[in-house]
Amino acid sequence: MKKKIMVLIGIILFILVVVITILVFNSSSKTLELTYTTNGGVPYYWEYEIEDKSIVEFVKDYVVEDKNKGGLVGAPISTNYVFKGLKKGKTKITFKYVSVVDGTVAKEEVTKVLVDNNKNISLYMESK
Repeated sequence: MKKKIMVLIGIILFILVVVITILVFNSSSKTLELTYTTNGGVPYYWEYEIEDKSIVEFVKDYVVEDKNKGGLVGAPISTNYVFKGLKKGKTKITFKYVSVVDGTVAKEEVTKVLVDNNKNISLYMESK
């Protein structure tokens, strides 16, 4: 009886190791979502520019409103921008927080992305 229990525990542990390995090594994704937030009613919007459009392309964007704010004027509004990899390489996506009134840029953020041979896209940081 002890031998059967030990074999069963061994099988369960083996299955767990296989599942965890699969999850860790397949954690890359074909799309990348970046979220930028603004306050409702503010005369600013986010715009993006892809440095190398042969590596990454824009797929879609969608707005996510904070349900806890109950539609309050001025409540934060998040927009998710979805990108996909087209070919292996590194590029940058620059987001600018632009004034509707005069077109000035209040804030700018650069996101570095990496696309692998399988067109999986992820963020990366350059080491110095």
